[in-house]
Amino acid sequence: MPDTSAPSTKPARFLTFRSAAFSLLGLFLIAGLSGFHDWVLRGTSMVGNQMPASAFFYFMFLGIVWNGGWGALDRLFGCGGRLRDRFALSMRELILVMVVTLVSCYAPTSGLMRYFHRQLMLPWYFRWDHATWQEQKLLTDYLRPELFPAPWPGPMTNGSEGLEPAALADYARVYRGFFDGLMKGTERVALWDLPLLSWARPMAFVWGPLILLLVLVLVSLQFLVHRQWSSHEQLAYPVAQVAGAFCRTKDGRPGVPEIFSNRLFWWGCVPVFVLLGFNYLSAFYPESVPSLQAMLPNLRSWDVPLTTKIPILAKVPGAGSLNGQTLYFTFFGIAYFVSSEISLTMGLSAILVTVFGLFFYSSTGMMFEGSLLDSERAGAYVGYSLILLYTGRAYFKAVFSRAFGLRRKKPAGAAPEDDLSAPDEVSVLAARVLAVAFLGFVVVLSWLCQSWLMAVFYALLLLVIYMVISRIVCETGIPFLQAGWQPAQALGNLVGPAAIGPRSLPFMLWSTAILTQDPRESLMPYVGTGVKIADDAGVKLKKLFWIVVAAVVAAVVVAFFANAWTFYNHGPWGDGWADNWTPKMYLDEAARHFSTMKTTGVFEASENAGALGRLALAQSTPIHAHYMLYGLLAVLAVSALRFRFSRFPFHPVLFLVAGTMPSQGAWFSFLLGWFVKQLVVRFGGGGVYKKFKPFFIGLIAGEILIVGASLLVDFLHYWIFGTVSPIRVRFLPG
Repeated sequence: MPDTSAPSTKPARFLTFRSAAFSLLGLFLIAGLSGFHDWVLRGTSMVGNQMPASAFFYFMFLGIVWNGGWGALDRLFGCGGRLRDRFALSMRELILVMVVTLVSCYAPTSGLMRYFHRQLMLPWYFRWDHATWQEQKLLTDYLRPELFPAPWPGPMTNGSEGLEPAALADYARVYRGFFDGLMKGTERVALWDLPLLSWARPMAFVWGPLILLLVLVLVSLQFLVHRQWSSHEQLAYPVAQVAGAFCRTKDGRPGVPEIFSNRLFWWGCVPVFVLLGFNYLSAFYPESVPSLQAMLPNLRSWDVPLTTKIPILAKVPGAGSLNGQTLYFTFFGIAYFVSSEISLTMGLSAILVTVFGLFFYSSTGMMFEGSLLDSERAGAYVGYSLILLYTGRAYFKAVFSRAFGLRRKKPAGAAPEDDLSAPDEVSVLAARVLAVAFLGFVVVLSWLCQSWLMAVFYALLLLVIYMVISRIVCETGIPFLQAGWQPAQALGNLVGPAAIGPRSLPFMLWSTAILTQDPRESLMPYVGTGVKIADDAGVKLKKLFWIVVAAVVAAVVVAFFANAWTFYNHGPWGDGWADNWTPKMYLDEAARHFSTMKTTGVFEASENAGALGRLALAQSTPIHAHYMLYGLLAVLAVSALRFRFSRFPFHPVLFLVAGTMPSQGAWFSFLLGWFVKQLVVRFGGGGVYKKFKPFFIGLIAGEILIVGASLLVDFLHYWIFGTVSPIRVRFLPG
């Protein structure tokens, strides 16, 4: 028990029974309920982005209600702080809860499980409506049977024939039960009565190892780059700044985080909560409670029909985002914590893309295709990865040299924090795990892709996406982010389908939906935010490394079973994108490539050639290859200008987010945040800027609190009345 008479000089432990219990509770709440809420209750997403509302609501509950409650009992009964010190969470314990809860947000929805079950099952549902799949034998000859639950439906000749009677009965329960849902009326099937044994083989021998190795790769990569980014390059970590404020207590002792004692915080939080609360209540009681639009028109949302008034704008994809915007207080608040060049770049991103599209149309007479922006972003991601490797080359070289015995350890008296070439212990551990896990990941991919060369390319492009997304979040704080390009499609545009090969192409396209389809809930940024908060508090990162790995694996397991229960009871339908488009679009693309290769006479040559031999058949799509090059060069050029001129107004993130849905939906919030920050700094200076940080954290907290309240209403309504709440109000994108 901490000494109540004087602050202890020894830092409090972060791994205790209390912190472990609340960490596991947060993990089970997030991983176990997110899928059910998003696809059955259909309210605002529990996770949805890199500032997950449910997780932050949980942190605020612990800080205010749990810690504050024990302090109140101390004052009520005159216990002198003994109850608070015994039961409340210290700063380090709160940090552990935050780290575990954040990383558990990766698995349950868009990061993995939103698509996982559906992508394995629904192609067999749509198989009979897609003659090209059957003609090309995509599902039966080019995707391994071991990928799917038993019984494998490959031998079926139609919806009810082709399997042995016993296998057909199993198919009816495993596959048709998934398509139609096993729930009868209001009677749900218990988890242990679901046909999960049919999933045992693919999960144990294919998907389990693949996902475990990917988790090890991503966690170790984030720990590896952490010191380079946080100490050497001194990134801002805006999300970590906000999240860390909900953990910092006085002297690190158990108690209410200091941010909740700041008046400016409540001046920002309460008005936002009240305004959005009125808007929420008006949806329930439209005749009694006026909506926000009725009380204060255009305060939060505005609409100007620019594309109608200026018809040429209709020739530019995405220009519709200029017609109207919604002010998201979370994005507005985050813009206060990032550099002005970043918030200005994000604020002008949609406008600059529209200007470029108009210039393209005026020059060529053709509409600018959105797929060209996809290729541009792919090149920009590769270019930015090269920049990251170049700027950290000295440190990464030292880490890998130390990790694999190519360099002797430094003397005990050396000060590693003062030497760029002196890696810390956790970086060395991360480098070793990364090398072994990446090799294992490539081996598994080689078996699945049936080509070691394509497995290497595919794995490297996966790392490019994950690492750059993490860098964007850690540097810019953009909480809602999508890559907007896919590795298999980028490779196809660069070398052509014949060079990839008929055996590799279907798996690479099909698995894209699971691995990189929608990385708004990407793992690395969650880990990066948590590690930054823990490192600033002096937590030993080497021990935290294994805690994070265990937490992510546990979240994947919980999310798998929770989502299996949801889908088998309620069916996989109602999502629209994940249940209708995604299971079909990539296999349709593979079928088109097969038809093209057969028409041009290269199919058999590609199928019979070896991994290296197929490279002789490489043939890029020139316009997409050119735009990949343009994106790469643009990022390099803008980065060079930033290094050369300190006042250069734009950040290369422009080319990484150009044309994506998050940038189109949030540009106004960032632009307004940039403008307000400029006013504060210009007329108040650095001191006033720092003083007002709690106010902007309060703005973010107010929006998160109303989202958390709506989540509670969704669950309580379903629990009490047994029906889904008729009111669905979305407060945040994602």
